[in-house]
Amino acid sequence: MRPRADRSTALFALAGELPAAVLARLLGISTDTAATWQRIAAGDWTAYAADIADRSRLPEPG
Repeated sequence: MRPRADRSTALFALAGELPAAVLARLLGISTDTAATWQRIAAGDWTAYAADIADRSRLPEPG
């Protein structure tokens, strides 16, 4: 077993699936560090954040 390598693999997989702010809070690390891990893991949440921002500007139905 390689605990260090396995841990790193798990953390980078998590970084690719969560926004940096959530990852930072979950793991108790800085947001900058979480954002760096996210970029390395190729988990780009920029489009997601833009989509959420656009939703708040849509008019109410009806």
